Amino acid sequence: MKLTLTIVRDDDADKTVDALVSNGFYVTRLASTGGFLRKGNTVLLSGVEDEQLNQMVKIIRSQTEIHIQPPQSPLLQETVVNRAVVFVLGMEQLIKL
Repeated sequence: MKLTLTIVRDDDADKTVDALVSNGFYVTRLASTGGFLRKGNTVLLSGVEDEQLNQMVKIIRSQTEIHIQPPQSPLLQETVVNRAVVFVLGMEQLIKL
């Protein structure tokens, strides 16, 4: 079993959560702020079985977009922002009460 922490842009959060839930995944949503670009993000927490991980990543990929961040000043270049970042951690057990 795995615990996933997925960071998505706020723009992509609603449709990503909807797609995951409609495919049977349980998701907890947390607001966060990114470090480098200081933009609003959403962290999605989910416990998944090992064999569900690839399906989850495919859903996240299909619901998120690559974003181009315009330069903050004339001296900087535009920045390509990833679709999402998925951290996968081993989890001993998940207890639902």
